[in-house]
Amino acid sequence: MKQQSFPVVPAIVLAWGAVTIGAFWHMVARYLRPVEPPAGAATLYPEQAPRSPVTVLHTDQGPVSLRGPMPVTLLNFWSPDCPCSRFMEGHVRRLVATHAEQVRFITVVEGNPGSEADTLIEKWRQRGISAPAATDPDGAIARAFGVWAAPAAVVLDVRGRVVFVGAYNAARYCDDPRTAFAAQALNAVLHGEQVPRPRTPFYGCQVLPAR
Repeated sequence: MKQQSFPVVPAIVLAWGAVTIGAFWHMVARYLRPVEPPAGAATLYPEQAPRSPVTVLHTDQGPVSLRGPMPVTLLNFWSPDCPCSRFMEGHVRRLVATHAEQVRFITVVEGNPGSEADTLIEKWRQRGISAPAATDPDGAIARAFGVWAAPAAVVLDVRGRVVFVGAYNAARYCDDPRTAFAAQALNAVLHGEQVPRPRTPFYGCQVLPAR
């Protein structure tokens, strides 16, 4: 009786396909998972509209008060080393272009302890978005606002109260307008409406907490 040979090539192809598909779905699932909060991370409750925990931000265009009567403000937490931050830049640019006359945009540039402020600012300027920027090499500003990952947004109303803290969208590389949480919060505040979802999980790269 002739022994039946095992189809080696098809088996290899099937195995390679299974590994590829498994790796792909692992990547997708990872991008859909929120970033876990680091130990000691603070949590703000924008449902209660607390006043800004930071009085003044020192930006490359001078000090900016975050309390008292003011325009609506969006704080854009951005990390030069995070691909998720870079992916979200197009969305942030559209927000800036749409609301330039109604909203004050300030980028908080995250870094690592020992990072030079000038270097962080230069990395932000290279991205081409014209907006004041403050550096946060040790994560102190992020931690004060209960932000532990970038990209992230914080929206302040005209009274300097925090009304939104969270991710721009539902996942790290998601740009679905139906889940554009920060944009929805911004539009609600500008129209005097209640923010539909004041707080969301963070998706992206963890921000180092202040020590």
